[in-house]
Amino acid sequence: MTTPDDSPAVLTHRPLERDDAARVTEAETAAFRALVASLDDVDWQRDTASAGWRVREVVAHVGGQYEEFARVGTLLRRLWVARRRYRDRIVLDGHNQVQLDDTADRSNAQVAAQLDVFAAAGIRAVRRMPAPVRRAPVRLFFPEPPLPEKGMRYVFDILAARDTWMHRLEVARATDREFVVGDHDHEIVAQVVRDLDRQWPGPAVTLALDGPAGGTWQVGSGPSAGIVRADAVEMMLHLSGRAGLDLPPDSPFGNARVVF
Repeated sequence: MTTPDDSPAVLTHRPLERDDAARVTEAETAAFRALVASLDDVDWQRDTASAGWRVREVVAHVGGQYEEFARVGTLLRRLWVARRRYRDRIVLDGHNQVQLDDTADRSNAQVAAQLDVFAAAGIRAVRRMPAPVRRAPVRLFFPEPPLPEKGMRYVFDILAARDTWMHRLEVARATDREFVVGDHDHEIVAQVVRDLDRQWPGPAVTLALDGPAGGTWQVGSGPSAGIVRADAVEMMLHLSGRAGLDLPPDSPFGNARVVF
């Protein structure tokens, strides 16, 4: 940690409005789809950082998520099945497994096609989602784990793009593909830091994240006690609970985690 004098201008924490969130999600799904289109049959079988999931399972999960945005009935059916088929798992994990069960007999090309169809359809559905649905409590569908916001708006506007982004990173690394960073990646990173700031328990710290997706933010309130520098992508891996960033034992971000 160095002194605050080394820090560039600090960016503000700005929540995303519906249209801005949809544009970010559109850009991220386009990047994910482009990566999937480049995969060969061997790539689809490679293991990823998501425990127990190959690339195929990751793509099926992401496609299933946007399918549920477009078809709410599909989400409700999967939740119903999960509660009965996977009683030993939390609802979220059981639901994710049902997504995979639904695609188990499909070819890799069919799994990719599901993603192509429903990525666009799901985002269109979110744009039209009425306010009461956006305000509906997440716990009605997924009682655990707790999220920084109670309403489904947070799932639609923040978590969808974030989850897709992290899975794209996993697939890129598992298949030795380039992780392509565009303008929207910075906004996804910024929303992660915003959530980190909202739950920050300690003294204020300036977080300077390097790379095209990075920036500099203050985490916590009051005068900054110092600055922590790290690569933006590696810090996202760390905050998600995945291996990546080798922080010093006394780092203020050593145990920090954000929902992905």
